[in-house]
Amino acid sequence: MDEQSNVDYKALGAKIKKKRKFFDLTQEKVAEKLDISESFYSRVERGERILSVETLVKIAVFYDVSLDYLLLDSVQRNDENKLLSEIDNILRDKHPSQVAFLLNLLKIYAENIDRLQP
Repeated sequence: MDEQSNVDYKALGAKIKKKRKFFDLTQEKVAEKLDISESFYSRVERGERILSVETLVKIAVFYDVSLDYLLLDSVQRNDENKLLSEIDNILRDKHPSQVAFLLNLLKIYAENIDRLQP
């Protein structure tokens, strides 16, 4: 590979946390099922731990998702991916109506970028 790949562990942890909350599970329950410590799992969700492939696979199997699903937005290969990740982080906790509003603003700015730039 020519480009250096970096895993955004905060994005990965956020995705894992979102799945746990979707299933209305506690960190303690998930950690028990995965046979890892609760503190380790908590740090995974906060993006503070580097995961082994084995642990990542355990998590994917537990939540019945693919590794692609977990890693898709977590691997950054270039500046464009970093920008998209930043946008995703901004929109992640917003209500769908807020996201729609921001998208409309972005469209307006994009259509008028030539007039807006100095």
